[in-house]
Amino acid sequence: MIRALLRQLLEKYPDIVIVAEAEDGEEAVSKATSLKPTVGLIDCHLPRLTGVEIAKLIKLKSPSTTMIALTAGEPTGSEMEMVSAGVSAVLNKADVLQQLYPLIIKTCADRNAAARPAIWTVNPLSIQPSRQ
Repeated sequence: MIRALLRQLLEKYPDIVIVAEAEDGEEAVSKATSLKPTVGLIDCHLPRLTGVEIAKLIKLKSPSTTMIALTAGEPTGSEMEMVSAGVSAVLNKADVLQQLYPLIIKTCADRNAAARPAIWTVNPLSIQPSRQ
């Protein structure tokens, strides 16, 4: 359900195009490895791999990918481990409507990502800002 809501939210922005989805952590790593997105959104609690494992593997296999983690509650030790594993920010799912798009844009701008903007997201849904 959260994936569908994220899709609806992000499809409203003309500079974002959804390019892939995955059902679990292993598929997320596989798609991030092949797509090499600039920014990836990762659910902290996915099947088959933990958020920490996903972050470490994506950082290893796609080191240019900046990751944003989504969590259902207040950050805990697991989310802090994700930061240690290479995640740039942790965003509470309750704040997604107000903060996700601005955070994506800021992350892309911070990385000077105009040449290869892309985002990997929750459960994980892959999105890429379109080039205009």
